[in-house]
Amino acid sequence: MKNHALGLCLLLLPFFSACEKMADVSSPQLYSKDGLSFSYPGNWNITGEEVLGDLGEKAKLLNVESPGDAIVVICAFDYASEQTLLEWATDFSLSMKSEIPFGEVGDSRFSDVTRMGKTGKIKGIKNKVELSFLGETVPHVQEFFSIRNKETSAFIVCQSAEEDLEKTEPAFRQIVGSFQLQ
Repeated sequence: MKNHALGLCLLLLPFFSACEKMADVSSPQLYSKDGLSFSYPGNWNITGEEVLGDLGEKAKLLNVESPGDAIVVICAFDYASEQTLLEWATDFSLSMKSEIPFGEVGDSRFSDVTRMGKTGKIKGIKNKVELSFLGETVPHVQEFFSIRNKETSAFIVCQSAEEDLEKTEPAFRQIVGSFQLQ
């Protein structure tokens, strides 16, 4: 899905708004709705939930935000997407560059990342990118994952300022590690 405008806006709204707090993974909340299920930290919130598309093919866009500026964007399709994870991550990164007003997005630097999920290892893609806004540049890390079954596909993007990873990475592990398509 190439239209990431809502997700991109939400990625940058809290860009410099608050100090990050440690993810409370010991008191998880459970999201289970419309065929998606995952745990997320007790001090994080679901801030956006939108269904896109028509009766034939639908996509659900879901945003989970930290009390600071970290975010997880989940885009789930009610069909088996043929797009590879690298293609999706590249499209997402290019969309960020073209759709962010008043800011700049540096070049993508992709590498491999692996997380443990309910069914074993989940291979993903890590992107280190610099985001600049109002003259201030902050290195960020994005992690992209794809989880699929025969009928549905989900792409997950975890994003945090690099300096906050110690506080946000436990949340990313919890969300990605517990994520299931039902």
